Amino acid sequence: MQTIEKDIEKEMKEYPILTFADILHALKSHPDWLEELRRIILTTELLELPKKFDELLKRVDKIEKDVEVLKQDVAVLKQDVAVLKQDVAVLKQDVTVLKKDMAYLKGEFGRFKGKDFERTIKERYYSYFGKLLRKSKLVQFEEIIPILDDAEEKGLITEEERDSLLNLDLLIKGEIKSSHKKVILAVEVSYSLYEDDIQRAIERARVLAHVLHEEVIPTVVTAELKEDVEKLADEKGVFLIKADY
Repeated sequence: MQTIEKDIEKEMKEYPILTFADILHALKSHPDWLEELRRIILTTELLELPKKFDELLKRVDKIEKDVEVLKQDVAVLKQDVAVLKQDVAVLKQDVTVLKKDMAYLKGEFGRFKGKDFERTIKERYYSYFGKLLRKSKLVQFEEIIPILDDAEEKGLITEEERDSLLNLDLLIKGEIKSSHKKVILAVEVSYSLYEDDIQRAIERARVLAHVLHEEVIPTVVTAELKEDVEKLADEKGVFLIKADY
């Protein structure tokens, strides 16, 4: 370094420096002087700025590339989310259809269970009603249809009352065991018993008694019921049979 400085000092003696223009002329003629001047004037940090700036540019370029890749990933993610939303929408529709199918199947099963329960009671009526009656007999509706038609024609019952009586589940004739009194049971069979079933049994028994001029006992047969419904049947004088099924 000292040798370079001595050489520069020797060469500068050949260029008398009197003005700023002389300085510029000398530096242009000797680029190595300019480099030495920079080394003296500028700090190491300033000298390294171009290198650091290049490194910064490279980092910025890398960040830009990373951002571009991130944008692409976000675009793909948006597409995936859109597809997922469509899949969820389809799944919701499938769940809705499944719920409807389940409700339908539940209803069908309930109707099947009710029909099977009614069939069982009808086939074994003598067993279920034998606790109250002796000489019990299942009355076929063909036997009372002419009577109901005649009562309707005479205005004793309405068409709605006639149709309601024909919707009775069972008609049982017999004698009450304790008194040998002849009665007819107007029977409503319902797997699950509700208040409406009680009221309907009472009304149908009343109309039938009016037509037949016989004692008709409103009767309900069920497999399950709530305590308040059972209490209502007892208060209204409805003969209630709880059947195992």
